[in-house]
Amino acid sequence: MATYAKFLKLMSCLALLSHISANAEQALTIERAVQVALDRDTLINVYKFRRDAFKEQSIAENALPDPQLKIGLMNLPTDTFELNQEPMTQLQLGIQQMFPRGNTLEIKSQRAISMSMVEEAKLENYRRKVTREVRETWLELYYWLNAERVVKDSRNFFEKLVSVTQQQYAAGRQKQQDVIRSELELGMLDDREINIRTQLEMTRTKLEKYVGNSVSKINLDNALPDFMLVQINKFSSEEHPLITMQQAMVDVGEKNVELAKQSYKPSWMLDLTYGKREDAANGSTRADFVSAMVKFDLPIFTGNFQDKKLSASKYRLNSALNTKEDVSRDLKRKWDSALLKEVRFSQRAGKYKTLLIPKAKENTKAALFSYQSGRGAFTALMRAQIIELETKLKALRLEVEHKKTQAQLLYFTGENNEV
Repeated sequence: MATYAKFLKLMSCLALLSHISANAEQALTIERAVQVALDRDTLINVYKFRRDAFKEQSIAENALPDPQLKIGLMNLPTDTFELNQEPMTQLQLGIQQMFPRGNTLEIKSQRAISMSMVEEAKLENYRRKVTREVRETWLELYYWLNAERVVKDSRNFFEKLVSVTQQQYAAGRQKQQDVIRSELELGMLDDREINIRTQLEMTRTKLEKYVGNSVSKINLDNALPDFMLVQINKFSSEEHPLITMQQAMVDVGEKNVELAKQSYKPSWMLDLTYGKREDAANGSTRADFVSAMVKFDLPIFTGNFQDKKLSASKYRLNSALNTKEDVSRDLKRKWDSALLKEVRFSQRAGKYKTLLIPKAKENTKAALFSYQSGRGAFTALMRAQIIELETKLKALRLEVEHKKTQAQLLYFTGENNEV
């Protein structure tokens, strides 16, 4: 008996754990959806690889070119091909080292670092965009799920109303027009449900693009997220990754200007050669040779090369500066617009919640009571119920749009900042 009791207890525990696990798999909070989307997004790795590539390149750019080794045979007589016949015949072993112009290596290394910063900023901006889009899609799915619930609740009322009007019409106490009107409204409600289910599946499919097919059967948390927006008026476009990226592009442009200026300086090559000579045929010794040579450019005719390169790099730098200014203004404009929308949506959603929905419910109750007591018209009851349905859907839409706007604000400020 004791063994049997332990077995039952073990099975109960396993069943409970299975139930908890199933619920955990079905629960998809908005932040979990964001995390899953970021974890499975392959484009994030693309930006990471590009960033790391430029970091490695910055080290390579600051290294001197590989030295060149020379091995040769000089002044070999073609009549005998003897190495000791002529005193100038020698076996040569040499090495050459190239030294680029001015500070070219250091500047190229700094430019590669700036390019890695560009990719880092692209990565951060992409993360913010994915986070914003997943949140907006999750919120849209939340809206259609709850809109479906609201319409289903109203459907019960309209079905009962159709049944009552049909019965009263059969008893001669109701007009045929009232029956037709109730059936018409029920049919319109059916069409609305079909549209909601269509939008629901489309939004679910869109969310699946981010979090995978496992989301097809889930039920979202039936509560809107609290993004905890404080200090909402504080926003600096200079801290946004798009501006960080543009500033890094400006830095790249400045490095290109510096590189163009280095082209006015000569590059150098050092050549060191050792020449081995054979002793003469009569037995006399011959000394070996050592040669050293320095070669460098003569940047004299600069009009069509160095001057044009410098001018072109300055134009590109000015383009980058103007692009940064344009992006900064656009960000500020979008931030101001999103901030204004957030305030207005908050006001409207609050008004619907505290005033309009309660009044719509009271209006429906009053119309129903008046109709049941024989003092109210059937059309007034139908209109009151439709107004209540529309008011609830509008309130739900405003709540969702309010949260979407907050998600947009978080795109501007980032998760680490308290907006």
